[in-house]
Amino acid sequence: MYKVLVEVAASDIDGKGVFTKELVSKGTIAWIFTEGHDIRITREAHDALDQAYKDKLGRIGYLSPWTGLWVYPPDDDPAQYTNHSDDNNLSVVFDEAISPEPYFVANRDIAKGEELTNNYHEFDTITRETKPTWAT
Repeated sequence: MYKVLVEVAASDIDGKGVFTKELVSKGTIAWIFTEGHDIRITREAHDALDQAYKDKLGRIGYLSPWTGLWVYPPDDDPAQYTNHSDDNNLSVVFDEAISPEPYFVANRDIAKGEELTNNYHEFDTITRETKPTWAT
C-alpha cells in the first residue's frame, strides 16, 4: 500500500503510471506490504488460477525472492500501475522486522507530480528469470 499521496495518470513509460501528489523526501517509505490489504499467495495457488488471472498477476504482482510467495495489490489499488525503470526513484529494502515482504523507499527526493518507478529486477524473481537484460 502506498504510504504517500498518489494518483494514477497517463505515463510515457507504459500507458498508466503512479504519480506522487506531494514531495517525497529521500529515505521515505513510499510503499509497504500491508496485511489485510495487499495479497500473498503460494506458487501452488497461483498455478491453480485460470490463465487470464495469472496473466493479470504477471502484470501487477511479483514473485518474491525472499518468501517465494506471489504478492499483488487488490483491485483498484494504484500500485497496480507502478512501472519499471532502470532509472528508478524507489529502491527495494527487505527488513523482516519492518515488513514480511520488501518495501520501497525513495532513493532521492521525488518532486510532486513525478512518476514513481521501481526496478523490477530488485524484487521480482520472474523478471529476473525472463528479462535478465530488460531495459526501459
